[in-house]
Amino acid sequence: MSPNQDGYPRPAYAWYMVALLLVIYTFSFIDRQILGLLGPAIKADFGISDTQFGLLTGFAFAVFYTVFGLFCARIADSKSRRGLIAVGLFLWSLMTAASSLASNFISLFLLRMGVGIGEATLAPAANSILADSFPKKRLATALSVYSMGIPVGSALAFIVGGAAIDLAERLPDVEIPGVGLMGSWQKAFLMVGLPGILLTFLMLTVKEPSRKGVSQSGASIPVKEVVKHVKDRFRAYAGICLGVSCVAALGFGTLSFLAFFFHRYHGLAPGEVGKIFGTISLLTGPAGLLLGGFLADYWLGQGKKDAHIRALLVAPIGYLVPSLILPFIADTTTAWWVLGISNLFINLPSGIAFASLQIITPNQMRGQIIAMYVLCTSIIGYGAGPLLIGAFTDHLFGDEMMLNYSLATVAAITTPACIALLLWGRKAYAKALEEEEARLNAQHS
Repeated sequence: MSPNQDGYPRPAYAWYMVALLLVIYTFSFIDRQILGLLGPAIKADFGISDTQFGLLTGFAFAVFYTVFGLFCARIADSKSRRGLIAVGLFLWSLMTAASSLASNFISLFLLRMGVGIGEATLAPAANSILADSFPKKRLATALSVYSMGIPVGSALAFIVGGAAIDLAERLPDVEIPGVGLMGSWQKAFLMVGLPGILLTFLMLTVKEPSRKGVSQSGASIPVKEVVKHVKDRFRAYAGICLGVSCVAALGFGTLSFLAFFFHRYHGLAPGEVGKIFGTISLLTGPAGLLLGGFLADYWLGQGKKDAHIRALLVAPIGYLVPSLILPFIADTTTAWWVLGISNLFINLPSGIAFASLQIITPNQMRGQIIAMYVLCTSIIGYGAGPLLIGAFTDHLFGDEMMLNYSLATVAAITTPACIALLLWGRKAYAKALEEEEARLNAQHS
């Protein structure tokens, strides 16, 4: 990997890293979201409520994902990012495969915690590598392509999960000594977990790019300096982190209960839901991400310092109506079309959010800032989103057939909140970008 004169890797190699990290990110979402499709079978086997399932899909993963994400971010800002990703990839793939041995709610909860610990390595390290591989004017597009792991992984989680369920039902159940009978959903976990272990060796072939804009001879910046930096630009960071977290709460919460929704109201089996939604998401998810990256890069090229916030605001405006009407649509075909529109806009913010945070943050703080962002989106989005939907169904409405009202209620709460938070941080973000550009210009002069 010979660098260009500007210090960045050659474009072909930089895009190779994007492609590899995209594949790894895709596997992370398959392992993360396969649980949603397997939910009806797991809920029946373990005899748990919608609230407990919300905990299983949400906080079991999110708490440890965020706590260890802060620790991993410190490593990503000063140590080997390649090695960090390889270790995490091996761990979360192993924990996913081991979920096939879960015999009750508690054991599966603990294994999902393990998945969260492993996946905590990826976001800060991958974003830091890519931020050092592309100039600022191309970063939003590169990170949007990388972020296609979210919709593609989600789509494949449903497609692969649906196919795995169908295949597992045709294969004979296996008796595991000391564990019991391995049924269809257990075999599905095993099928999707093992391939990720092989990707570990491919990650070790990556050569890290040099760190750009590094001070203090590459030494790790003290935590107190990171805290001061965040305080100085609090409104800019908080507007993005909290605003996008509202998107995540609606998006991940809906995905977690999607198989339940189409089973309860449209009579579809989980395998069928997986294949249909997976196909829809393969088209609409990447389209949303690329649209977001294009808008952010275009507006930034026009000299608009709030370009990334403008692009982020397109998302809640676009999915507001579809997300509110979807739960009450009786026609199945219409419901799929409306879900596709909503899915496009819900996936739009991911790449933009990563890029927006990178370009207002000094190099040696980037991993930690991304970890802060991941903490917000994980606790509020991946944690609270599914839990709120399950709890509203069980305790506010008191009937599992009122799931549609729970989905609409979460949409009605999170969408206006998202718009308000992004508007609140808009001017502060533009100011933060100007300050960071001035700092870099002074450093290079």
